[in-house]
Parts: sequence; C-alpha cells; structure tokens
Amino acid sequence: MARRESKRKRPLREIKMEKAERKLESDVFDRNTLLAIAKLRAQGHFETVDYPIAKGKEANVFCGTASDGSKVAIKIYRIETSNFIRMHEYIDGDPRFEGTSRGRFETVLAWTRKEFSNLKAFYSAGIAVPKPFAFLRNIVVMEYLGEGGLPYSTLEQVGSENPQKDYQFLLDEVKKIYQLGFVHSDISEYNIVVTDWGLFILDCAQAVLLAHPRAEEFLERDVRNLVRYFKKQGADVDFDKAMAYIKDGKPVKKGLEALV
Repeated sequence: MARRESKRKRPLREIKMEKAERKLESDVFDRNTLLAIAKLRAQGHFETVDYPIAKGKEANVFCGTASDGSKVAIKIYRIETSNFIRMHEYIDGDPRFEGTSRGRFETVLAWTRKEFSNLKAFYSAGIAVPKPFAFLRNIVVMEYLGEGGLPYSTLEQVGSENPQKDYQFLLDEVKKIYQLGFVHSDISEYNIVVTDWGLFILDCAQAVLLAHPRAEEFLERDVRNLVRYFKKQGADVDFDKAMAYIKDGKPVKKGLEALV
C-alpha cells in the first residue's frame, strides 16, 4: 500500500536545532537560576559566565571568569530535566540529607549541596578533586581544570600514557576516599580528567558514606570500572587485590567526621 504524503510541512533541521537549543537554555537558565548566578557574582565568586564546556546527564558546566582574570567552573544542575529519581539512590540513607523531599526541586537542591559538601571533604583530605568555592541553589562554583580557556580532556578521550602508574594512583585515591569514610560511587574513565599535573576526579555528588546500605556495591562497581579500563590499556590489574588494598586497615574517619 502506498504511503500517503503528509500535507503538514516538516520544519527545517536548523529550526528544530534552534528550538532544542532554546529549550536547553530555558532548562538551565530559568529565572531563579539567573537570580542565583547574580547573587554568586555579587559575592565575588566570578565576574562573567562565559561559555559551556561540558554537558552531563543532570548538569551543564560553564567556564567563568573571576575579577582577577582567573577561570572558574560553574556547574548548573537542570531543575526540569535532571533524573531526580536516580539521585535518591545516593541521597536516601545519608544522614546528612535525612528527610529530603522526593520532589524534583528539593531533590536537585539537596544534590547540589551534597556535591559541594563531598568536594569540600575530599579536597580538605588531599584527594585529587577540583577545589570547591561556593554553592547556591542548583549551582556549584569550583576550580577550573583547563588551560587557555580550554578544559582538559578526560581519560576516556585521550587515554593513559602510563597505565600502570595511573591505575595505582587512582586506587590510592579511592583508598583515601574510603579511609575518609566515603565511596565515590561513579569512578570511570569518563569523569577522570588528565591535566598537566596529574589526574583529577570529577562528579562527586553521588559519593555516599560507608554507612549507606549500598556502599559496598558502589565500591565494587568503582573498582571494577578501573580494572576493566586499565586492563584494556595494558596494565597489570586484579579486582580482588585492588579491593583488599583499598580496604586494608579501618577508615580513618567515618564520613560525617570528615566534614567541616
């Protein structure tokens, strides 16, 4: 049977893309987010929001410029399109966020505060994460990892020049996180940045306390991700040995004690 031609005009590809872009901008820059940006600017955390440098499942990251000309990363969680149901896998069971509403807005705000809190704890403990500067509503301002206005690439994008060394370094960082009383819960080559002075770990919002009912499961997943990736890179890896190394000795702190 012959297909009937639709009499409705199909919009041009450019128009579709323009509409999608406008929708994205409205998802990110709603009125209250713009007010929060203005308040953070007034507090002196940055002068301008310059251009996008990354887009994740829940957030868009922008490069900003501070008053002294240095760069900062401005991470804005999207209120309307974030997967707030998935977020509760990592929020529920965390006494710091006990009683958080399961509504979208309240969940995203708690998630933002959780990322800043985790980053602050990790950075203070000497773990290789971006330095956090401030947070407000659905925005986190942190250290910019890049050069000449361009962000550094991820491990997934550029690979490892020294797989054995990088593997051991990341196991050390996962162990530090564990000893601090946390599990990162999302370690992979996609959120590890290769800088001129070493590897850095991103995306810490989902990190959970060891008291979380799924902490062990998340830790095993993190280690399996590292083992899988670096095995492909040619490193000598072993899941059981890696787990034993990370869990050797008791945690120095218990998560909550690590927070200022």
